[in-house]
Amino acid sequence: MKNFTCANLVTMGRHIPTPFYLELAKTEGDRKLKIDSILRVIPGKRLIGVSSWQNSTVVIKLFFQPKWWKRNFLRDVGGINLLLRHHILTPKILHQTTTSDGRGAVLIIDYLQQGVSLGSLFKEACNEDRRDNITKLALSMIGECHRAGIWQRDIHLQNFMLANEEVYLLDGGDIKAEDGGLSLDTALHNLAVFFAQFPVSRDSRVDEWLGYYREKGLKLTQQATLGFHGRIRVAREIRIAKFEKKLFRSTTVTRCVKNSNRFVVYDRTIHSPELEKFIENPDNFINENNLLKAGNTSTVAEITIGGREFILKRYNIKSFWHGLTRVFKVSRASHSWRNSRVLEMLGIATPRPYLMLEERLLWQFRRRAFFLMEKVAEPNILERLETDGKLEADIDSLVKAFQKLFSTMSEYKISHGDMKATNFIFSDQGLYVLDLDAMRRHRSKSSFIDAANKDMSRFQRNWQGGKLERVFGSITNHIG
Repeated sequence: MKNFTCANLVTMGRHIPTPFYLELAKTEGDRKLKIDSILRVIPGKRLIGVSSWQNSTVVIKLFFQPKWWKRNFLRDVGGINLLLRHHILTPKILHQTTTSDGRGAVLIIDYLQQGVSLGSLFKEACNEDRRDNITKLALSMIGECHRAGIWQRDIHLQNFMLANEEVYLLDGGDIKAEDGGLSLDTALHNLAVFFAQFPVSRDSRVDEWLGYYREKGLKLTQQATLGFHGRIRVAREIRIAKFEKKLFRSTTVTRCVKNSNRFVVYDRTIHSPELEKFIENPDNFINENNLLKAGNTSTVAEITIGGREFILKRYNIKSFWHGLTRVFKVSRASHSWRNSRVLEMLGIATPRPYLMLEERLLWQFRRRAFFLMEKVAEPNILERLETDGKLEADIDSLVKAFQKLFSTMSEYKISHGDMKATNFIFSDQGLYVLDLDAMRRHRSKSSFIDAANKDMSRFQRNWQGGKLERVFGSITNHIG
């Protein structure tokens, strides 16, 4: 088993093998600490791991960012102590020290046995009542903090842990306080950031949740919460903008591979030896038997990787001159990757994105691109209308689904770019939006309205002259 220094950990980035030993300052009785596993790592800055200390399982927070480790360490310690002084549940500090090389600090804290984050519980919840109860658990803790003049800057469900039927607040480094109590504006902003993490469809519950918060936190008046939904929208737009900056680099969720001839970002859950073969030569996975579409601009195939079925879309180069126009442009696969992840954040159903691959020449010059996504085993709306009378019987539900979709697109200034009926799937799971390479989030209202009107014109052409023309014509005003 290897001994690592802080300098080693900085150079390793995200790929730190466990277990490993970390040497502590000479003042410690037991100078070596064994890190058995890593729970989270922020490359070059810090990691959270599991270890044993004084015959007990503990959580280790290690700070090693050059020049900033001491500041980050003290901020975390200060936040935890602030919570404890106000009797707000958080894992206690058992010990704190520095590393032997003097380039990092170690925080040893309680390990919450059987603890589960509210974020994990929310994802696993099987119904809306359960998700509502989880939300209220977090709001109760938020209210308790606000009454104490405290708030958490990076507030999301993963920072709340349920253990022994009690909720604990994690991540002391983001705990802030205001002298003389929390201002109303700060409290509302903090709540807006919290609500912004949920899908847009849950915004209809916000007024109810604010009523619950009033019982646990600050006594908000109805006047004070006027315009609160606007705060949530702004917070969500900021959240999306920050999220987009992480989409094309390695994170806890995704892995990025970049070399002279390809640029790849993929979901870590699908990593396998077969995926590596796919990345090396994706064309080998396309054949006559699995081909769904063979067009000039794009090729679509249904493929299997690691025993899982996917839909693969290859964006082709039609000619030499077409290739020249694509060299410096953002690829359509890149657009699809970004847009599908944004729709997921907004709660709009779309096939889950798993991989984006660009062929490159000398690192920078783009060629063909590939987009790998979830296979949704349902026919598109046009196919169902032509073959399935059941969809016509459920046409009211379909219209409502489109109304919600267009309302969200309008609120967040999103245009689709190709509103053909074949680009939508409607099933028991809801309305899926497909073919996102032309989708755009607009900065200005005017450019959005122009694009939205084109979207609506194309959408209405799907039904012209048919028996559904009048039905779908009623939702024209829900966008733009």
